[in-house]
Amino acid sequence: MKKNLIKCLAVAGALVLAITGCGQVAPQPSASASASATASASVEASTEATAAASSEPAAATAPTNVTYFHWKINTKTVQDFKETLWIKELEKKANVTIEFQGPNTGDDYNQAASIMLASGTMSDMFYYDWNRYAGGLAGAIADGIVVNVSKSYADKMPTWFGILEGNEAIKRAVTLDDGTSALFCHLELDLKRGAYAGNWIRGDWLEKLSMPVPTTIDDFYKSLVAFKDKDPNGNGKADEIPFADDKNFDALKTLAGAWGLVYQDIQMDPATPGKVTYWPLVNGGKNFTDFVTTLNKWYKEKLIDQEFASQDGAQREAKILTDMVGSSFAYTGNYATWSEGLKAAAPNAKLSGMVPLVGMGGKAYSTNNALVRPAASNEGTCVTTLAEKDGSIEACLRLLDLMYTKEGSDIIGWGVEGVSYNVGADGRKTWSDAVTKDPEFKFNDMVFKFALPTWGGFPKIMSYDAWASIELTTEESVQAHENYFAADTGILTPPLLLSQAESEEYNRIMTDVNTAIGENFTKMVLGTTPLTEIPNLLKQLNDMGLEKAMAMYQGAYDRYSKK
Repeated sequence: MKKNLIKCLAVAGALVLAITGCGQVAPQPSASASASATASASVEASTEATAAASSEPAAATAPTNVTYFHWKINTKTVQDFKETLWIKELEKKANVTIEFQGPNTGDDYNQAASIMLASGTMSDMFYYDWNRYAGGLAGAIADGIVVNVSKSYADKMPTWFGILEGNEAIKRAVTLDDGTSALFCHLELDLKRGAYAGNWIRGDWLEKLSMPVPTTIDDFYKSLVAFKDKDPNGNGKADEIPFADDKNFDALKTLAGAWGLVYQDIQMDPATPGKVTYWPLVNGGKNFTDFVTTLNKWYKEKLIDQEFASQDGAQREAKILTDMVGSSFAYTGNYATWSEGLKAAAPNAKLSGMVPLVGMGGKAYSTNNALVRPAASNEGTCVTTLAEKDGSIEACLRLLDLMYTKEGSDIIGWGVEGVSYNVGADGRKTWSDAVTKDPEFKFNDMVFKFALPTWGGFPKIMSYDAWASIELTTEESVQAHENYFAADTGILTPPLLLSQAESEEYNRIMTDVNTAIGENFTKMVLGTTPLTEIPNLLKQLNDMGLEKAMAMYQGAYDRYSKK
């Protein structure tokens, strides 16, 4: 056990945490998407059937204290989950008191979690990306850290296990190969919600230059050149930044789909159905080479923000809001904020969310795995063996089960009826004046005092309507959402889990692989490492065992397909 915990600490810092115009392309739903949509009614029926039993407090006794290691909230209106109405309501319904333990916002959560696990100390419930643990989730169970709930406690979570029996897509996503259930994450009944991010372009600049919204990489390049040369912001200065990104690379990651590539993540081969691969391996490395070469060319031509590799999101946003940026990345919720912020500098500004561009990959590929994953198979909350030792196990399971009921998910997504939301005669929920008309805070800030409608990270069934009420509040955001959804999902992988032995070997290989790519990719784009080194990099990755690592995930995919 000690050996695996030390390995867990070693790999934690190196792996990346996997945390949405014209010419639309018909969406390509995956098998997971179809199964999830078909079975959503059975999930709702299951949660309704068990809601009354699981949401009742255990008895008229003192609440059970449970500890929960989780990232902390930090918004303009609330800095601690304990301050929120939805947590207080869940505590009351489940007869528990939750003690949140975790690093402050801005700290490295994964490092903090790994250090805690390596020290041998735990919380009763623990949120983590369990692929980071040596041996994965199965290894954490074998090491006596995580409880196999399905083995001894299935009767304590009737709602959860009812969902698994009623929805094959979710069951395949969250259970191990032998049927073990130990991880609890947010669930998606409508995969369209996953279309929450993508790239945009300044539609008003295009109109001024009499250019259409681009649908191909070639057309996009022409747009960027025009933005650089023709002063679309009209201030008489050559200050336009055609394409902006920051050190998170979200815009570049989205752009990679045009080459049929998913940045630093497993993916399906665009040319070979059913084959799992990694982006430098696609088409013998030719797509990776062309992608890096193209970015290097654009950077040299100053079409890409010259500071993208060093600036943070706030610095990128400042450039967007001062009418300098022609294209970049956005979450759907950014559209309302940025359109409002741009009014002073550009009253007629229009941000046009783009359908993913078509390039060497041949299709308008999305790079957002949320579009095909009804659940996060590796990243979520587990109950630890500490809960068994300190006697809080049943309280933890009661709380978790409540969170999956219709009542519990409504509490998390909307808060409390009559306080934070009301229900109309048609059954539709709307936010109350307490949320929408606060004299100090804006609606999309105030909502977090009452509910958690927009983020995953907790066990719950995500409410599309609650999310949309926050994210899709303008015509631009609605159109962007539609365009992001109108993408081909053919290179995205369903939720896959490695076996314990596979996970240890995979993490060892991919720590070195991702480090090598990370050290070279940015330098090659910037030109500080010559492009002639690309073949050497590809050879180095193969020598490190990249093909072997992909064979492991191929096995996981094949097992998933047979579940």
